[in-house]
Amino acid sequence: MVSDIAPVSAPASAPLPAREAAVFAATIAPLVRATGWMRACGVLNGALAVLLAITIIGLPFAGALGWVAFLEFRAASRLDAARRHPAAPDGLGLATAAVNDIAVHYIIQAVVSLVMVLLFLLLLSLIAPLLGHGSSIHDLLRGG
Repeated sequence: MVSDIAPVSAPASAPLPAREAAVFAATIAPLVRATGWMRACGVLNGALAVLLAITIIGLPFAGALGWVAFLEFRAASRLDAARRHPAAPDGLGLATAAVNDIAVHYIIQAVVSLVMVLLFLLLLSLIAPLLGHGSSIHDLLRGG
């Protein structure tokens, strides 16, 4: 599981050497450039979570999307902090935690997507007989 990952390195008292700090900054640069998009997605997911929370059916999905929005904002903040202080002892730890947040985001997104596909198939199998297209999804997809 993603949350079981041990810290990469224990916080050290000395800053990273200049060369290692430059390599670290170059390594996280693509993620740092995307922090604005992470925050934008966090706002959109938060707004969608509020809209879904209004409905009873969407309540479980609202919780998942709210969690995703929180993870996106936290990952962006951690990456910004790691970018500002690449030579700081905790810079690598912040970047690792941000990548962990992004990984958890994708796990949640995959589970929610899978549940939505399964719910769609369930609803399709319930609606197919009502439409007079046989008694199964296969009959509905076949056209009769």
